[in-house]
Amino acid sequence: MYSTKSISMNERETVTALIKKLPTLLPSMNIDDISLEVPIDKSLRADVMVKVRTGELMKYLLIEVKSIGEPRIVQSSIYKLKKLAGTDKEKYPVFAAPYVSEKSREILISENIGYIDLIGDVYLKFDSVLVDRISNAERETERRLSRGIFATKATRIIRAILNAPNERWKITELANMCGMSPAGVYFVINQLEDKGYISREKDKSIRIEDSKRLLRNWASNWTVEKSRSSGFFSFAKTPEEIIAKIAEMGNELNLKYALTGMAGTSMVSPFVRYNDVWVYVSGDIDALVKKLDLRPTTSGANIRIFEPYDEGVFTDFREIRGVNVVSDIQLYVDLFTYPARGQEQAERLLEKNTEIGDVS
Repeated sequence: MYSTKSISMNERETVTALIKKLPTLLPSMNIDDISLEVPIDKSLRADVMVKVRTGELMKYLLIEVKSIGEPRIVQSSIYKLKKLAGTDKEKYPVFAAPYVSEKSREILISENIGYIDLIGDVYLKFDSVLVDRISNAERETERRLSRGIFATKATRIIRAILNAPNERWKITELANMCGMSPAGVYFVINQLEDKGYISREKDKSIRIEDSKRLLRNWASNWTVEKSRSSGFFSFAKTPEEIIAKIAEMGNELNLKYALTGMAGTSMVSPFVRYNDVWVYVSGDIDALVKKLDLRPTTSGANIRIFEPYDEGVFTDFREIRGVNVVSDIQLYVDLFTYPARGQEQAERLLEKNTEIGDVS
């Protein structure tokens, strides 16, 4: 199995590795010949041409090789790939990279173009042939390559653009808003662009392109446990009573706080049922615990206090009926991995609030 740790390769290295692995990537096909830098016409060359046979059928795979398999690179390769094959029925265009991302695979399939990557993902469809294989390493690779854009400070940028999906942003504006250096913002923006989440306008401003996919992918790579949490038992009779006391003591102690999870969602959608209260708190948590007369517990907690790993969780929090609640964007990502139907509730929140991830 190809090591995902070695996935950072240049195009020449990718070509070498691809040729070496082709027999294992295409085990059901006979490979008759492999040629490099094959001229198709005066101005066009295929990086690799592979003559394959399956039964009585023969085909030439014309392969465009890139070192990155993200949507921006794929989109820029589609015209050349289609021109490589032209109308010749013996030719079939294929995109290859160390790893072809999920969104890139969708784009290529929609354009009737095949793909091959070095972790074992393959899609070829021509005549009576269909090869459609996703490697066991695909999910871990996708998650590993997404860590940079879902890192701690990077999520400040994601929150900003998702909370105002119809805005056009400049690097300096995002840097000032997110408390980051322009260089740091530029690095994250480049990765978001490569993955097809955003695009750049002619004036170099940033426009979100695929907000719902970005939101869901962030949520699937997120856990509220990034923040240090402590479970407590409160003698309050109902969750609503706990919330009222948190709001009262939060104001009295001048704490920054905001509800999240099902308790936070209940403030937005009153019919949501919940048994425990999740709350982000920044400040003197010990004083709050004392004021609320809470008892630490490892099981049966009816209140869980999170010390934010980053102040970004408070971005665009709002006051609802006298209680601070995180933004709908933060609610969504916190709910996504919440036990007991949290993801289902997150999707309902997305359906109800059309502004979340909505782009016009």
